[in-house]
Amino acid sequence: MDTLRVDICYRPLRIAWVIGPDDRVAFRSAVRLSHTMRGGRFNPIIMVRGVDADEIVECFRADLVIPVGDSDAARAFADRYSHLKSPFFPSDLFMRDPGRPGHAHVLDVHNGLVHWHDTPRWKALAAPGLRSFTWDENDPLADVFLMQLGDYPSEDEIGIDYWKLVNDASLPPFLVDIKLDPTQPIALETVQHPSAAYLSQFGLERHYSIRTGPDYPGFFFGDAGALDDLVCFWNLRAADIGLKFIDLEHLPRYALVRPEYERQLAEAQSHLEQRRRGIAIWGRGERWKDGQALYPDGGNWVCRISERPWGRSIKAPMMILGEESSLGVMTDKGGRPSVSFAMKDKPFSDNNWFHTQHLVASLTFLGGWSRDSQHSFRLPYVPELNEFFARSMGVHYSSLRSEPERIGIVVDAADHSAFVGALPIQDLAERLFDQAGFTATLSNAGLIARQLVARLGGVDGARVFKIPGVRRLIKTHGPTASFTKRKALHLIGSADPDNPKARFNDHADLYIEPRPHDTKLTPDMVFAYLVAKGVFRIGADLLCPTCRLSSWIALEQLRQSMTCDLCGGEFDASRQLVAGEFSYRRSGVLGLERNAQGAVPVVLTLQQLAVNTDMHHEAMFLPSFDLLAKPGGNPAKCETDLFAILPHDDDRKTQILIGECKDEGGAIDAKDVANMIAVADAFPRHRFEVFILFAKLAPFTDREIALARAGNDQYRHRVILLTARELEPYNLYERTEKELGIKGRGGSLGEAARVTKEIYFDRFDAVRMGLLGQLVKFGDRTDLPK
Repeated sequence: MDTLRVDICYRPLRIAWVIGPDDRVAFRSAVRLSHTMRGGRFNPIIMVRGVDADEIVECFRADLVIPVGDSDAARAFADRYSHLKSPFFPSDLFMRDPGRPGHAHVLDVHNGLVHWHDTPRWKALAAPGLRSFTWDENDPLADVFLMQLGDYPSEDEIGIDYWKLVNDASLPPFLVDIKLDPTQPIALETVQHPSAAYLSQFGLERHYSIRTGPDYPGFFFGDAGALDDLVCFWNLRAADIGLKFIDLEHLPRYALVRPEYERQLAEAQSHLEQRRRGIAIWGRGERWKDGQALYPDGGNWVCRISERPWGRSIKAPMMILGEESSLGVMTDKGGRPSVSFAMKDKPFSDNNWFHTQHLVASLTFLGGWSRDSQHSFRLPYVPELNEFFARSMGVHYSSLRSEPERIGIVVDAADHSAFVGALPIQDLAERLFDQAGFTATLSNAGLIARQLVARLGGVDGARVFKIPGVRRLIKTHGPTASFTKRKALHLIGSADPDNPKARFNDHADLYIEPRPHDTKLTPDMVFAYLVAKGVFRIGADLLCPTCRLSSWIALEQLRQSMTCDLCGGEFDASRQLVAGEFSYRRSGVLGLERNAQGAVPVVLTLQQLAVNTDMHHEAMFLPSFDLLAKPGGNPAKCETDLFAILPHDDDRKTQILIGECKDEGGAIDAKDVANMIAVADAFPRHRFEVFILFAKLAPFTDREIALARAGNDQYRHRVILLTARELEPYNLYERTEKELGIKGRGGSLGEAARVTKEIYFDRFDAVRMGLLGQLVKFGDRTDLPK
């Protein structure tokens, strides 16, 4: 039984609250609800009036989008995120049965209080004394206090008295109530003692998997009466930026707390080098100028909030409760790998009382299983496909969340184990094409290429096709032609008369299977490998004495007494077998037709990409698909010779590669290019970065280069051109550097597109402009490639 390591990060569900334009009541309700939850401080609030509403959902990678209040606009916005399905039943955030205590559906601070009880960390936090703060509802800073100090919904509203729970968990001197006077400076205790707002973030820390933007701590300058400023401030803190709100209209009220917070910042930054210390000034629009006037001395960071910062300058980190590693047990159900694992070292209470409370177990699977080419435990980050992922992987349809680099499974606090099945890659490819508006089916050519890869033991087995003589051997002898080993070795080892530079010795150091490290590859080794992998079958050519025709008989059918397949006559083949030698034929899928429908250049291209790209361990490579556009789509029908999916780390877009592959003698035409461009443009740009590849086992003509160049534009370099020069060496651009002096490793699709531009399009433009100058000079009107 196989095992693997499962890395589990436990994180709270991240809820995006949606409120209507200028709905201050809904805003306050969302803030209070957030404070009841572990990690609630990191839940964003979306006011649907803003142009950046969708960008906030993306920036924070929300697990749920929940409207608050009575706004029709808020409900309509939330309905657009139906793919973020609620894992609760019923779907309310709190369960309330008459006469019984209420239960939360989301991991809450009550769970945290039970988990922290009697721990040294809790005692260190509670020893100075927890504080509950109250304020006059007419205080102009009331909403600022609500965000920074915290409050809970009433027991009548949700069925749980959180203030009582916090008081019961406090240590002497227990929970101390402080009333903030609107006519006096803000009490120093507000920055010296933990409050309800602090409890909602206590115990959480950042996970390294998501890169963040600038997160300098300091002050946010805004108008406490402007809901836009309040929402922006809340969301910046939800992105784990340590800020305090300052309204310059009420600056005297900060007389005590501002110096104390500055002192705390200086103390927290004391271990940093001098250039990284300072107070950040944040503000919307021109508000940062107010802060700069308050802090005229240098050494501070100015962080101006643009109109649409979310996902650009501001990036929300992944906040986790804790993590552990578990031993996963592999099973094979119906030909699909699956893994079961236990959850033991939990950073929360798993008491049965909390069985209704939900959180996310964010998973990464490491090593321990032989990854086949048909399944994967790595998902592209496409939240719109959450339900498809869940149903395909054996998870409850509402309980899976695709994440950058990971898989999120919604579990309840009392769960002790989980199960996940691998995702069929072909199903994933078909669903991604569906996102682009195409119905995709694996073509006959794709079936041939897939079977060839399976016959070779995986896509890396196709490296044997790097040797020109192997490709020549396959092309020289058709599906029904037989040949001797001597002829095969001659074709494999000799130079190609059409390309004398292609020599077998160029591949003497190529490893197609294990061999002693101090030996060179020989044609005998290559041919033996091909026969052992079933690319060629062993047999004999026997002459029937009755019809005088020769037939090829497979080894497993050879006998001394034979029956002619052509005339049905029986004859004794003993003497022919003794005097003759074995002969060979193409077998399996390569025996379907003479050129095997271009499978060889396709699998060779897949092999080279799989080895050279930095994401080769996680990338998914598939052969040809027939594409049929949905009604009104363009092109109505086409095909792609290869398709690759490269899920990226952190929050970068998933990369998609579509390609057209040609054998020697083939040509890229205008229709090929137009189809690839149309398909590439059909993928949603906010989710995918699409590259277009044209591979050919011969040099590209100027016309082909001019056609392919149309796939790029001023801002996107996405076309990749590969020839035998790039496909035959082990490293993609090894020969290119020697021949042209152009350096490139090809570790990413973006780099391959850059090198392609440098090799072909920059040179083509230079030549074209030179010709144009000459034609203008001499008055020649000859057309030039466009």
